[in-house]
Amino acid sequence: MNIDPVISIVTGTRNRPNDFRRLVDSIEAGTTIEWELVVSDASDSPLELEDVATDETWPRIRIIPERPRLGCTKGYNVAFRAARGEFVLWANDDAILEHGCADNAVQFMRDHPEIGMGAIPYAEPRRPRYQVNSYFGMIYGNFGIVRRECGEQVGWFDEEFPMYGNDNSFAFRVLLAGKGILEVPNARMFHFATDDAHRAENNNQAQRIRDVERLVEKYGPHMAEMRATYKRCGGPLFGHEQSPDWARQAV
Repeated sequence: MNIDPVISIVTGTRNRPNDFRRLVDSIEAGTTIEWELVVSDASDSPLELEDVATDETWPRIRIIPERPRLGCTKGYNVAFRAARGEFVLWANDDAILEHGCADNAVQFMRDHPEIGMGAIPYAEPRRPRYQVNSYFGMIYGNFGIVRRECGEQVGWFDEEFPMYGNDNSFAFRVLLAGKGILEVPNARMFHFATDDAHRAENNNQAQRIRDVERLVEKYGPHMAEMRATYKRCGGPLFGHEQSPDWARQAV
């Protein structure tokens, strides 16, 4: 089946076939617009479509083997650059799109051509309230949606940030391109935050601190410009603030 996707849903995965299958099932069950799922797969044993999707869904899924393993940011960028949809939404492999999420996110972006990024509210087992996060007082997309042309314009995830800070940097570069960021009010995702060896490996506090320092160094001088765009386009003055106090004081 050849499809012309309206939306490309992008994810990376590593050794989580059950979580990945749950993500696929959620997209299939709750999406009516034409979609594709583009996957950068760094699993030790490569994903097999027959294990993670129904026969009807196979043509919508493109698995890109990540050999050698590239890491989070570079892996996602491989999938981003392979996307064909008018819109691109990114999700973790251990998350789900709740019913209507993709459809409603696309409609919201079409209704708001002045913005470059929609931030999709999400909840987790440890944080059951659906909300979006903010950095330096500006919301960003842990899970989000952009027009593909906007992503291509700003260059997708910033590879100066191998793991932490890539989503913050993406939002900052959208703002520096003169496009706003708004919360998508009628789309929801749930992030299960699977507690496994992969998450433990990524939970590197020293790397988190280094990436925050990089964010301050790279984007601190542009903070006034970004905030002006954010305010002009109606960005909300709230969010679950993620930037450390010392970083906010530095800018």
